[in-house]
Amino acid sequence: MHRRKRYHYERQGKIPKKPSGEEPRIAETISRKLQLSEDVLASAPLLMGYGPHRLCLENYRHIIEYNDDLIRIQTKMGRIHVKGERLVIAYFRDDGMCIMGNISAIEYHH
Repeated sequence: MHRRKRYHYERQGKIPKKPSGEEPRIAETISRKLQLSEDVLASAPLLMGYGPHRLCLENYRHIIEYNDDLIRIQTKMGRIHVKGERLVIAYFRDDGMCIMGNISAIEYHH
């Protein structure tokens, strides 16, 4: 019976094919179906600015350096440097943090 089933699928073209380079990547397919950004699925850093005094960041690995004029953060995609004056980390968790102060620049380093 197992042979008949396989033969039946072969005749109808339902045997799964090996993936090719032309097929969409898994992240693209999932993001399209769930209507989510690929960046979110890939754990890319997500920055949300609220004026010049508040910046929230999601998907970071760890804090490299922290002082009142520079905060350096390691992400999966590289480093983010937040420059300014009187910078403080208002809160941080495993998945996100919020920086407050007079933010003058945000730099990305690969």
